[in-house]
Amino acid sequence: MLRLRCLACGLLLPYKESATDLCPRCLVSEQQAVSLIPVSDAPVSRATMGALRVYTRIEGDRHTIFLSGELDVSSAPVFEDALVESCSQGPKDLVLDMAGVEFMDSSGLRAILDAKGKCEELECGFSVRPARRPVERTLEVSGVRSKVAASKLAKRFGARPADS
Repeated sequence: MLRLRCLACGLLLPYKESATDLCPRCLVSEQQAVSLIPVSDAPVSRATMGALRVYTRIEGDRHTIFLSGELDVSSAPVFEDALVESCSQGPKDLVLDMAGVEFMDSSGLRAILDAKGKCEELECGFSVRPARRPVERTLEVSGVRSKVAASKLAKRFGARPADS
């Protein structure tokens, strides 16, 4: 079942398509507008829980980093290492494919923004292919999606977030 969780107080609410995804508890008690993020209580296979798998494909001057699993505080360094290795080879374009990412926390968001910054330093293009709906929603709510470009392929075909 999909639910909404408050980033500040942890309140869980049933998922409802509402105009506002703000925590009612934080609005009333703290007088703060805190976003709710979608979370799933569906069981995850123990074999993949907490793991991040990284695969890099090189096609000429374009490097694509494919992520699957969870991009969080424990796995963000794995992604950052793959990024540094890829950037050291001097690509003209780096694409981050997040279709396989099942969960992402603020460490993952920071790692994506750091990746964008690293690419800007190296004058390398940087784009992100759409993620699964809950992860894509996290990108949108946090404002990171507006800071990173969608890949040209995603734009050309009007791609939507990957199904979860």
